[in-house]
Amino acid sequence: MTGRRAGVLAVLVGGAAFGFLPLFARIAYDHGADPFGLLAARFGLAVVIALALRLTALRGRPWPSLRAAVPVVLLGALGYGPQSTFYFNGIQRIDVSLATVIFFVFPVFVVVADWLVFGAKPTRAMTLCLAATVGGAALTAGQVGSGSVVGAVFMVAAGLWYTGYILVSSRILRGIDGLTSITLAMAGAAAAHLVILLATGADLPADLAGWSAAAGAAAVSTVFAMGLFFAGVTVVGPGQAAVLSTVEPVVSIAVGVLLLDESLGATRLAGAVLVLTGVTVLARLAAARDGE
Repeated sequence: MTGRRAGVLAVLVGGAAFGFLPLFARIAYDHGADPFGLLAARFGLAVVIALALRLTALRGRPWPSLRAAVPVVLLGALGYGPQSTFYFNGIQRIDVSLATVIFFVFPVFVVVADWLVFGAKPTRAMTLCLAATVGGAALTAGQVGSGSVVGAVFMVAAGLWYTGYILVSSRILRGIDGLTSITLAMAGAAAAHLVILLATGADLPADLAGWSAAAGAAAVSTVFAMGLFFAGVTVVGPGQAAVLSTVEPVVSIAVGVLLLDESLGATRLAGAVLVLTGVTVLARLAAARDGE
């Protein structure tokens, strides 16, 4: 297998692994955990796994300087951690397929923020993709019942926060290898959620099934998924990786329908198709604009 094919495969498998996160969350919720308790367990286990992998794979390699490491820890605590909090609270309240479509409007936020902050003006074709994506999300959001509005708001917040995380991390993580970045970011997220756990008395998983789900979220949908993505993006580039990563919402929607007995419906399906098509083409256009 060529290096590029291996990179493509790594991003695809990593995206699919991320896509199983809602399944692990729902299982943990059914076995006593609430979102804050699950996140404390997820990130606590993830930092242990990531640290063990780093000590094994990068034996002898020095850690980054304190000046370089602290921003990555803060990125996990103040970036990835809060985004996950919004996300896990959202999928607790609404169907996974619905939550996934709403969340994956975040590439629209990224393009708009990139334009407003860094002056990267979208092309006419990109603007059409933005409109299609927003239209698909609006079509899907019409399926949200009055009792689920809070869940939809959480997913929009998750997308907005993830936008900031992407823009900041692209600058903070330069020069730090992927496994070290994961370890430091997970340490920050774990510390933040340990504080929340102690302050709120959140519910951890209550039995072996719940802890197994938390371990799956940590190992499969966090360390494994992030590690593969970082490995793949160094080969194929961020633009191509963004296109390939659209496998994640496809897997999440399939998980909701096939494993969680959710109903997709014609309207929600049409909205999902619009969103997925829009973000895929948008990623390709952004990569082309940026010369990848």
